[in-house]
Amino acid sequence: MAADLNPGAMPRLPGARKPAPHPARRTLLTRIGSGAFLAFAGLLCFWLFVLPVLVVALSSVAAHWSGTILPDGLSTRWFERLGSSDFDALATSLEIGFGVAVLGTALGLWLALALEGRDRRGLGAFVDMIAMMPNGVPSVVLGLAVLIAYHKRPLDLSSSAAIVVFVQLALVLPFCYRCAAAALRPELTVLREAAASLGAPPSMVLRRVVLPQLVPAIRASLALGFALSLGELGATLTVYPPGFATVPIVVVGQVERGYYLPASALSLVLLIASLAALLLIAARAPRKRID
Repeated sequence: MAADLNPGAMPRLPGARKPAPHPARRTLLTRIGSGAFLAFAGLLCFWLFVLPVLVVALSSVAAHWSGTILPDGLSTRWFERLGSSDFDALATSLEIGFGVAVLGTALGLWLALALEGRDRRGLGAFVDMIAMMPNGVPSVVLGLAVLIAYHKRPLDLSSSAAIVVFVQLALVLPFCYRCAAAALRPELTVLREAAASLGAPPSMVLRRVVLPQLVPAIRASLALGFALSLGELGATLTVYPPGFATVPIVVVGQVERGYYLPASALSLVLLIASLAALLLIAARAPRKRID
């Protein structure tokens, strides 16, 4: 037997476990598996999110693109053909986006502060449910409900751009509210109570204690509300009045007529403008130096 020929070899008993792999080898296998998973996730994200944006950017400068992998030449004529109506739609999208972001952030912050520490039963649970309800309703259904509810006197908004602001505000409010509510940590409650116990009035507590601690949440709420408003289409298509147009509405109209390359040019302009606006929201004001 092999065990008899090699006195140093120990026979393995039936049912005995195999020796565990060396820790260095186990760490190497873990790193390889983690790296493979990250590579797959990165490739999937690139395929689903980055590649479509690159295709839109390439389409906006394509002279002609039909039935080929790459466009037949490059040209800037689609940007040169953008008219005043396209830039008016861009200005409208940015104005509506900023207005909805500011209103949604202010209302969401107020709701979060009002419900802070309240038992989520009874009135508190009801208000929380109402604030989050638009998340569970399709945007087209919400737009139709707003249009039917506010198309007659005494509150007729059907012919005004205010109805677009109203319906988009309802859609972004749950996200703004959750951004503010998540930032209200127990430590902030302790700071508020300590400031109040020292005689600080409520307005000073809000201005000097609460709001500085909520600046990251306010920035996130503004950015999220602005981005959601710029891309909102379903409810806006349902309620927008005659003569009103945002970039998504114009792009959908061009796509329906088969004008894909001009639509790509306008979409790229909207993308650049939205990125610039988001960078502006995320920018931090320079701190004052105290000499």
